[in-house]
Amino acid sequence: MFGIPSKALRNDGISALMLVWFLIAIGLVSLLIPAWAQALTAGRTAALTVIGVGLFLAGASTVAGSLVGFLFGVPQYRRPDHSATRPNTDSTTTPNTNLEQISDWLTKIIVGVGLTQLPAIGRFFNLLGQEWGPVFGAMPAGKIIAVCLTVHYFVMGFFQGFLLSSLWLPGAFERAQKLSMGIHHAGPADSESDRNF
Repeated sequence: MFGIPSKALRNDGISALMLVWFLIAIGLVSLLIPAWAQALTAGRTAALTVIGVGLFLAGASTVAGSLVGFLFGVPQYRRPDHSATRPNTDSTTTPNTNLEQISDWLTKIIVGVGLTQLPAIGRFFNLLGQEWGPVFGAMPAGKIIAVCLTVHYFVMGFFQGFLLSSLWLPGAFERAQKLSMGIHHAGPADSESDRNF
């Protein structure tokens, strides 16, 4: 069985998720500042390029951060202690925990590689600023905007993926398990009617 968050915890999580989405919206609005500056200096086409490239960069960073946050937030299956209670003979199946195991492996790999490759991460952001920075304006301002935009949306994506994984997956797994138990306990007639339906 998966530990489903309490109602108060879910409400707190939803509030935190709303805050994350608010910060994501603020980041999108902030793109208007370099776009306006580019419109004054280089014309409307440059301003539209700033907005377009900014949206692509923000979207990619959010998706990457959400994937990492999802992996870190995958709930763990609480295996019942059959030694202290009567074994459950009604069910012949157990939930598939492959996603939990993969999440555990990948999070350890990500943390380990991240800690050992800190200089490489710094070089990555430096290269990103050099390649994408000129789109947002003259250096070094454009470089700062590109790096800050990437970091901001990666972090917001991480929290979004973590919160969604922590709040939604436990209930989804629990409902799926109860549904499978209901199908298991259903008789042949019920199963046949379900197939016909």
